[in-house]
Amino acid sequence: MKTLSAFLCFFLMCFFGGLSAQNTQNNSLSLKEVFTERFPKTLSFRNDKYGIHNDSSFWEKAHLTFNSITKKYLKEEVDIPPLIAEWANNYVEKHPEKLMLIHLNGEGRSVNDPDMHKLYFPGHWIYEEGTVPLRDIVKRQNTIFLDNAKPFSNKAYIVHGQNNKGKDNLPHDIILIELDEKGNRLWDKYEYARITDVDYKNNSITIKRGMYHTKQRTFKKGRTYIAPIAGDFWGGNLMWYYNLSATCPLDENGNSAANVFVNEMKNWFGKKGILENLDGIGFDVNYFEVDHKTWDCNNDGKADQGFIDGKNIWRKGDIEFLKNIRATFGDEFIITADGWRDDMQRAVGILNGMETEGLCRWNDGYRQISRTINQHVYWNMYNETKYQFSYITSKLRNLNDAKIATQLHRMGMAISTCLGITYAYSAPLFIPEAVGGDLNQINWLGKPLGSMKYTFYDAPDLLKDSGLSFNNELVAKFNFEKADYQVIDNALHITGQSEDVHKKMVIPGPEINIAEGDLVIYFEAKAIKGFNELEEDNLIPRKINVKMNGLKELPVEPMNSHKLHNELAGFMGTKGFTPQMFYFRNAGGSKEKLKMFLEAEEQGEFAIRNLRVYNAPCGIYREFENGAVLVNPSLSSINFDLEKLSGNGIHYKRLQAVLPSEGQLDGNLNEVMEYNNGKGIKDNNQVEVPALNALFLIKTNSN
Repeated sequence: MKTLSAFLCFFLMCFFGGLSAQNTQNNSLSLKEVFTERFPKTLSFRNDKYGIHNDSSFWEKAHLTFNSITKKYLKEEVDIPPLIAEWANNYVEKHPEKLMLIHLNGEGRSVNDPDMHKLYFPGHWIYEEGTVPLRDIVKRQNTIFLDNAKPFSNKAYIVHGQNNKGKDNLPHDIILIELDEKGNRLWDKYEYARITDVDYKNNSITIKRGMYHTKQRTFKKGRTYIAPIAGDFWGGNLMWYYNLSATCPLDENGNSAANVFVNEMKNWFGKKGILENLDGIGFDVNYFEVDHKTWDCNNDGKADQGFIDGKNIWRKGDIEFLKNIRATFGDEFIITADGWRDDMQRAVGILNGMETEGLCRWNDGYRQISRTINQHVYWNMYNETKYQFSYITSKLRNLNDAKIATQLHRMGMAISTCLGITYAYSAPLFIPEAVGGDLNQINWLGKPLGSMKYTFYDAPDLLKDSGLSFNNELVAKFNFEKADYQVIDNALHITGQSEDVHKKMVIPGPEINIAEGDLVIYFEAKAIKGFNELEEDNLIPRKINVKMNGLKELPVEPMNSHKLHNELAGFMGTKGFTPQMFYFRNAGGSKEKLKMFLEAEEQGEFAIRNLRVYNAPCGIYREFENGAVLVNPSLSSINFDLEKLSGNGIHYKRLQAVLPSEGQLDGNLNEVMEYNNGKGIKDNNQVEVPALNALFLIKTNSN
């Protein structure tokens, strides 16, 4: 009988185990539209509360033309009704071909989220450098005299997005906490308060006490520390920043802030969790480096900006946090994060991809296009996750860029398509190129038939091929006063000499003479040594950059965007050489000589090879099964030769734009229909694309 029971148990385990494995396979992310090889791919990005005053059928219909969706579904940042998460879960069940992510803040938490103070203890937040009181503090005492009032401010937190009663800044929240005899913080003996006034002359603060469910306490002079809480105002709420460093204090259960955060995710995405059917996380912000000079990550009372004893404790802790998420949820789970700024995420091989917020950044619709291309090329080449999912968003906060939003959105979708990634914009916006105009078919271009190409390849190399071997004449034009160098296998290897291994390396290079027009610097780069403090076997890239001295001074633009033309970036890792392209518009005609400078993160050895310099605009193109995409990020028109793209005998026509049955057309109807007029291309050798624009073409025949 025992034998029969054991056999029956074994049979049932195998049977239900087989069902479980089958269900997992059937629910594989490989079935999602975004993980096919068909383009263009689209993502419905944010506009979190769109449709909430309608019913779920309206919400569903508004998103069906997108391949994927990422929105806020929790109260961790924005006050979102729980109903939207329910709609999202139902949508995934009904449309399993669509990818659904939560847009999650990976930096901080709303103080108004009910779960915040239940799950996290005071040691889980980042504090700024603080001070000590000069006298004992009693209950109901609101004015406190300090050793130094400078760490505190009435205008500490910037109000982003929605204003708080018309204010642009809010005062510090603070912690008052007891210390033991060694000066260590006693995390269970504390009180939260808020600054109402700061008297710098008399070194005193006036505070509102007993905030965030804490009770007023007495505090003794010499055994008390008072510190500002690091945060900012986003999405309509004040947010405190998680301490994701390697030195984050542990709560009574032995958990860091990162551990608690991951445990929350388990509940959200678990059985009967609020995000049970969703496919992963699109982190809004999750920082690779600390950008705040006032942060005290190890709680020793001194601002450290994430570095202790010359080691980056923030980077180490944050990467472990991301590895923990990946280990917890496995390969069938998507994780992305912002990567458009230097201190943002670069966890290639852990994350499935990255977000570029705006075609280049939120205040730049075209200037730093080199960075966007270089960064995504690196991710595409070296990301080893099972699924790759990177995207560029349509955000345009620069007022000058917003005036030409329609063409910049078109160019953004075109760049994304050429790179083989996804373009993100918000419902109810309708972009005709997403569905091929009157074809009204998502992913209509089909599969790519080749790689992305540049028009400048056809221009002469100003270095006359000397950068292919780095001959003595070219090497002599670099200044290696602060670096060591050698040429190995036609590649120039450079190592910094500074004792500060984290210091940026700057290498003056050759002068470049062009009378007028655009300038492109092109080479391949490899980091022989990766980032310090990181394991050798990782895919995280160091930044490499080219700057040009002597460029013409540009007119001042809103948000200082004019400065971005010479703030480009490339990315190099240890696994192999990666193509780098640096595009300088209207570089010619300057009164000063142009001089090239190489910049590299840290002092570790790196190498460049196949250096070329072109006096030409940067046109971009790619052929697909059912059409072609032409991109012009220059400031003048470019004529493309379709014969070079797809050979003789292939004919093309423009899309035929029509009014959308759902959504709001992007741009003026007449202008859009005039540009996408359905007409055939008469001369394949001269296809003009206007400045800062793109053209999607349909094949009318094939070989």
